Amino acid sequence: MRSGYGPPNMAALRDLAINVLREAGYRYIPDGLRDVSCHSFTRPLDLLDLS
Repeated sequence: MRSGYGPPNMAALRDLAINVLREAGYRYIPDGLRDVSCHSFTRPLDLLDLS
């Protein structure tokens, strides 16, 4: 039985998030996640140049 496209989609989003954090200059991904989550909700959009 197929579980759908959820797992591959989540893996793609995880890879996107890691690559965006690396491009933003974070060498250690957990530090980048902490910095992004501590700022206002628009911070992830700033990293993607969408705000």
